[in-house]
Amino acid sequence: MKALLPSNETARLQALNKYEILDTVTESVFDNLTRLAAYICGVPTAIISLIDRDRQ
Repeated sequence: MKALLPSNETARLQALNKYEILDTVTESVFDNLTRLAAYICGVPTAIISLIDRDRQ
């Protein structure tokens, strides 16, 4: 079964690499975003997941 990829997949991966955000230390700004997302959605936990070509 072939995975369906969005038409902008190459650009998305290039942007992800450009911002050099993978494999970085924990940043409080992302913790704040996940707390805000959990609050807005009324759930105890939220996750921000960055997905590159081979990993999440």
